[in-house]
Amino acid sequence: MKNLMKSAAIAVLFLVSLTSMTPAPNPNLLISDEGKNLFIQLNSQLRGTTISITDQSANTLFFADAYDGTYSKKFNLEQLANGTYFFRVDNPEASLVYTLKLVEDRIEIVQKEEKSSPSVFRVDGATVFLALSSKDLKKVDIKITNSQNAEVFRTTENVDGSIDKVFNFEKAVKDSYTIRVVDGKTTYSQYIEVG
Repeated sequence: MKNLMKSAAIAVLFLVSLTSMTPAPNPNLLISDEGKNLFIQLNSQLRGTTISITDQSANTLFFADAYDGTYSKKFNLEQLANGTYFFRVDNPEASLVYTLKLVEDRIEIVQKEEKSSPSVFRVDGATVFLALSSKDLKKVDIKITNSQNAEVFRTTENVDGSIDKVFNFEKAVKDSYTIRVVDGKTTYSQYIEVG
């Protein structure tokens, strides 16, 4: 009986680790046959998973957190002008970007780009450690937002190949925070809950 319990516990741990090893967001994105309607269904268990729609000028038209279960939403894009838009699903370990083209009365998915980011963060309790290095690394933009997507910290640092930084949230207001680090080419994100 003890061996059976041990085997069951090992199987559960194995399944949990397999589930957590799939960082890439995998949304079900459907385009309506009629009008400019877009439907998304996303099953995400990763904290820090976000959905956004931006235009070619990088203006954010929609932003939402989507984690802890199934997220589904219908987007009516009828009011948007013809042109190119970007539908993005991000989590701390990967991002998926759909390039959408709105033409007259329809939507086309022009491109789908998926990027996995190696983790540059390490979380220890309420402290987040950032370690990023690259021979081409010259400038890093860091932004921290809260659960309302309000900016609580922003800085731009000129670096010479690497940056090591510590973010201490021990005395922060009880909330959830997302740290975004942009090195010019790649965006790295880390979610942390304080409270």
